[in-house]
Amino acid sequence: MTAQEEEFNPQAGFLVTAATDFVNFNDRVFTSFYQPVLGPTAFGLFYALRAQLISQPTLADRRLQANIIRQLNAGISQLATALHRLEAVGMVQTYRGKDSQGPFFVYQLQATLTPAAFIEDDLLSVLLLEAVGDGHFKQLVKEAQRYQLASSPSLENVSHHFLDEFHVANNSLVKTPTTIKNVRKQTTVEQRPQLQVGQSDFDWPTLFRLIKKQPVMKKDLSQARQLIEVEHQLYGIDEPTMAKLVLQAVDLADNHFNPAKFKRVVASHYRQAGYQAPPTASSQSANPAVKLTAKDRQLLQSAADYAPVEFLQGLKEQTGGFVSANERHILTHLVNDVKLDSTVINILSWYIIADLDNANLKASFVDAIANSWIKAGVKDAPGALQELKNFQEQRGKQRATSKGRFAYRRPKVEEQMPEWSKTDTQQLNKKASPEALKEVQAMLAKRKGKKGGDQ
Repeated sequence: MTAQEEEFNPQAGFLVTAATDFVNFNDRVFTSFYQPVLGPTAFGLFYALRAQLISQPTLADRRLQANIIRQLNAGISQLATALHRLEAVGMVQTYRGKDSQGPFFVYQLQATLTPAAFIEDDLLSVLLLEAVGDGHFKQLVKEAQRYQLASSPSLENVSHHFLDEFHVANNSLVKTPTTIKNVRKQTTVEQRPQLQVGQSDFDWPTLFRLIKKQPVMKKDLSQARQLIEVEHQLYGIDEPTMAKLVLQAVDLADNHFNPAKFKRVVASHYRQAGYQAPPTASSQSANPAVKLTAKDRQLLQSAADYAPVEFLQGLKEQTGGFVSANERHILTHLVNDVKLDSTVINILSWYIIADLDNANLKASFVDAIANSWIKAGVKDAPGALQELKNFQEQRGKQRATSKGRFAYRRPKVEEQMPEWSKTDTQQLNKKASPEALKEVQAMLAKRKGKKGGDQ
């Protein structure tokens, strides 16, 4: 049983709970800001889980996960991917347990961020921008700021403090009442986990050297470190290119780095930029001992030269397609969650798009291949390409064996043929004698005369 099948085992039990701040969950925010990032399956899964919330749940209230699978009418792999997305954006925390009745999972639902907090989050805002585009993203920003002053006047905060208006006994402040202590022991306030990116090889000293003499506040870049790391991992942006993109996102009026503008600059650049398309040579079945062909080496070189999004864009451009937001999510998942090497991801994309001639990457298919390669110990692009060759060779042998087996077992059917079919070929091709021709002509004349008399 694979990890995904175990995770969404239909016979495993599940319970749904909610964090203490779930009262702040906002359906409108979840639909407008989270849904474009999550996709329809994860969006539906969240509401399916939410429908299972009950007051004061206990382990005796558990139900089988088969109920969720039937309700959403989706495969186990699809649901596992959907759950991973909900976990990744901080909307679900998953806990695993086991008792005398078997394994079970507890899905704890989390509250949505405020629109402003969502936009301020580097990871979520980048994915949202990629999903909805620049125009709609700006509309969502306006929605987040709809109750704020359009201008920014100089204001002084003259609000009163708590103790200016309310009187609390001094002994209660020094010593917390017993009732409050007891209640606090029963109530746990969960800290919302911060979204994190994986380890990065981005060279920050080089970036700072490249922009050393440029009008940009270095402190701003340090504060935007996570955002820059995210864009680097997603697009494979090198330090010189990153320096140019950063400078395009600097407000000339005050020389401050503008994170929102930077996201739009990067998204626009990688939508419009043209890339040399990777080769689309078909892979060939080969024995593991056989050396790679010239086309194989060319493919490996291209896989090493391009970042995952860039490489996939090159493949899609050959057929007039484009990299969808969902495909960007898949590539981000492979980089950050699965921890596949970027060259391995490129070989995977090439296999699905170029070799199998599919229009798009599908999450379930991608996960199936990635799981297989991880089990096979694939670490780099040559290993991934060789694993494909081994798979094709094995599949070819299975087909040949299957074909031979069925041919051997297939019963031989002999039909009883009519006597006329047994006539010798020479006899069929033999010319008729003059006597036989006269006899036939007489029969035809007699039949013709009979028809004339009837008229």
